[in-house]
Amino acid sequence: AVYKDIHRNPELSCQEERTAQIATGSLRALGFSVHDGIGGTGVAGILDNGLGCTVLLRAELDALPIPEKTNLPYRSTTRMVDTDGEEKPVMHACGHDLHIAALLAAAELLAAAKH
Repeated sequence: AVYKDIHRNPELSCQEERTAQIATGSLRALGFSVHDGIGGTGVAGILDNGLGCTVLLRAELDALPIPEKTNLPYRSTTRMVDTDGEEKPVMHACGHDLHIAALLAAAELLAAAKH
């Protein structure tokens, strides 16, 4: 559901406010302490689990200013104004929507396996 939502609602670089809110809310719900607004729309979640190894997971949030030409029921029809002030169609053509969904799934597994 998260993947399809983010795919359907892509955001251009430095404008990923909604996407960042999804990541922030998901991480907080899993018990992570969250730092947002990093570099603009960046998010960092920390799952404190005592001494030991540290694991870093990273995902991109942004989409590209190109039209989606699929027939997917969750395809993007989003349009955004880019840094040049031009309105353009936007889609996740590089898979960043999947990166975020996979990162949140991994965060859920880590939170569930704190023991």
